[in-house]
Amino acid sequence: MAAIFRDAGLRRLALLCLLMSLGTTVGYWAVSAWIPAYTVSVATATSEANPARWGAIAGLLYNLGAIAGYLSAGFLADAIGRRPLLVCFFAGSLLTTPTVYLWTHSPLAIAVAAGLNGAFTLGQFAWMAIYPPELFPTAVRATAVSLIFNTTRFISFMGPLVAGILITRLGGYGSTAMLFTLIYLLALCAVPFLPETKGRPLPE
Repeated sequence: MAAIFRDAGLRRLALLCLLMSLGTTVGYWAVSAWIPAYTVSVATATSEANPARWGAIAGLLYNLGAIAGYLSAGFLADAIGRRPLLVCFFAGSLLTTPTVYLWTHSPLAIAVAAGLNGAFTLGQFAWMAIYPPELFPTAVRATAVSLIFNTTRFISFMGPLVAGILITRLGGYGSTAMLFTLIYLLALCAVPFLPETKGRPLPE
């Protein structure tokens, strides 16, 4: 840890990656984790016979989308590069979150949108296994990767708690989701300041 933060270049890389990691973890826990509950609320409001079933379907499709995101991330990173992959994940999250919470109004449409949202918001966790190891030298690589992934987990646990409060204060899921979705915009802003590592050897 000391070696990372003593070196100005490594410190800069770590802080930028931490910002992106914060976007990934908070975006998931504070926004997408509420999709099943939101789907149940919409199904209840539209007088569906079994609202809980629609919540389960939305959760299932969300996780299937996430698996597709995980599996495709490595191939896409090699095809288009690491930074374009990050842009796709963060921009896709920015677009698919309002699709779920604002632009679809039936349980079926929300469940389908949840699958697409899962590919971006949960599937994007794959970048942490792909990109940071290529940014840091061997002596600090494992520490840096662990720092980037785990530090934000200790912060993001507050996301569902704060989101739950805001849902009641702001009058619904949609407003709260759009507020927390701004974290993806911050993550997106970090991408241009990081180097592209596609085709480069690992730093020694």
